[in-house]
Amino acid sequence: MNVNKFNLLLLGIFTLFTGCNRKHPSKNISLIDTLYAKEHDLSSSRRTAIVEATEKVSKAVVSITSQSTQIVAESPFFNDPFFDFWRGFFPPSYRKEQIKSLGSGVIVSPDGYIITNQHVVNGGDKITVTLEDGRTFKAKIVGQDERLDLALLKIDAQDLPFARFFNSDSLYIGEWAIAIGNPFGFLLEDLSPTVTQGVVSALHRTIRGKNSEHEYRDMIQTDASINPGNSGGPLVNALGLVIGINTFIISKSGGNEGIGFAIPSNTVVKVIKELKEYHKVRRAFWGFSAQNLTPSLKKALSYKKVGGILVNNVFFKDTKLKEGDVITHINGRRIFNTGDLEDITYALLPKEVLKIRYIRAGHIGTATIRARELRYNEVNIEKLRIKCTRLTQELAAFLKIPYSNGILITEVDPSGYGMQFGLQKNDIIFQINNKKIQNPDDLNRELKKPGRKILFVDRGGEKFTLSFVVY
Repeated sequence: MNVNKFNLLLLGIFTLFTGCNRKHPSKNISLIDTLYAKEHDLSSSRRTAIVEATEKVSKAVVSITSQSTQIVAESPFFNDPFFDFWRGFFPPSYRKEQIKSLGSGVIVSPDGYIITNQHVVNGGDKITVTLEDGRTFKAKIVGQDERLDLALLKIDAQDLPFARFFNSDSLYIGEWAIAIGNPFGFLLEDLSPTVTQGVVSALHRTIRGKNSEHEYRDMIQTDASINPGNSGGPLVNALGLVIGINTFIISKSGGNEGIGFAIPSNTVVKVIKELKEYHKVRRAFWGFSAQNLTPSLKKALSYKKVGGILVNNVFFKDTKLKEGDVITHINGRRIFNTGDLEDITYALLPKEVLKIRYIRAGHIGTATIRARELRYNEVNIEKLRIKCTRLTQELAAFLKIPYSNGILITEVDPSGYGMQFGLQKNDIIFQINNKKIQNPDDLNRELKKPGRKILFVDRGGEKFTLSFVVY
């Protein structure tokens, strides 16, 4: 017999022998049934949708430990600004340092595929995955994408519990959101994931880094607590389906302040497929660029509606779209500014379709554009240990770069001379000494000649020079 029911029975016997309702003993039995029913209802009410959703997903949540080797610069003058003048004459020394990062992930298939944030495993030489049942596995990176901050891992295991995904395009602002992960790694000495509850606070959020080198677009905002170590774990709805991958928080204190962000599940599902098939995310170009409408442009176009963006360049000549068209909707979503366009195209893949509604000379028209893969050839610059590609009009439009001459740095070896001289990914090299650079071969030829070199570089619209000697 259930303990609670047994206690209630004792209470009923006690009631009978103490003389309560001696004339109507049946009321005592009724009292027992009523008390038991209330106890049963209370126990049932504890099994909320949050509890059931957590049970569906928690076994698929894993802890991830990534160990990497990083190059650390050490200056003989430390960080004292008093020595700024001398710092240029005494370049820093470099040493290798072992860095360990902790995060979370979620199993997405029974054969051991795991999705997490790219920043959790970035540069990882050794990646260990720990399951909820205590088993540990070495993981390999199947593919990763820094821009979208997602990485796909694989462990050698079968018949694993896995999570299922929800259509994030159908989310409601205000619906339940459950963040599941392993905050602070194993410091809590427990392999079971932590659960926090909140709501979907907002959709289609854009967040830029402090130095604007990286931005996250089309993010889910939630007030469910996301703490260090939660990165890469799932954000789940009341149905127990993954609606996003927890990625970062905005905080002045360093702790949770109710402003967390997750990558939408529809983006995650597309990226998983890309990383499985290509081990990278192919970039897609939608064939036109646009600008926001100013009051003077609206007046010149006799355009009086709210919102819309002006097409200022068309690269695909086989489309109905033309320069001067005002785009009002894409894929059924109303377009107010170029940020809306960037949200829609942020995770766009080759062959995906954009259905566009536009206004031309006061008349409504439609156009369908199929995105094409943005192709470019990377060339090694051995002297600097970097990779570059020629900057084309399409690549410039994709990266929102205002001009298209020079070469774009696509990769920088952390242990190479390019990194030591201060070069970064997405820098544009447009000149070396008095020689204009049109393609990577131009740079390679100039670096084969010994002597002092001066590189002219553009970084985010700001130009500067770097000087070094080639022997």
